[in-house]
Amino acid sequence: MEISRRSLLAGTATFATLACVTGKVTAEGIATSEMPKDGIILTAMVKAKPGQEEAVKEVLMALVAPTRKESGCLGYNLHQSKSDKCQFMFYEQWASKAAFDAHGKMPYMKALGGKLKGRTEKGTVTFYELLK
Repeated sequence: MEISRRSLLAGTATFATLACVTGKVTAEGIATSEMPKDGIILTAMVKAKPGQEEAVKEVLMALVAPTRKESGCLGYNLHQSKSDKCQFMFYEQWASKAAFDAHGKMPYMKALGGKLKGRTEKGTVTFYELLK
């Protein structure tokens, strides 16, 4: 099945308009109006050592599906830099600190350090406040 560029753009524009009008969930995240006041928003940066990009990517991608099923997970998206394939970023939204803390206690999160040992540089986590 072949999809023309025009059809793809028209469909994307329709979806984007619908999301804006309805304020519904998009891109595995939540609409601004649905973010709880005590919710947690963060980015977690992971830098793979040269030559370890694919192994690190595989480990990180395995976290996405089970994490999105966790109670209190509002959004959990993994990104890879276009300019530096060693650089990964998680953008996370949690309903509460308790939900975020429970995430860190999941078996797959506890095993993460061992799976990444020797494959990554020191990572960073930055917490954010939703302004608008």
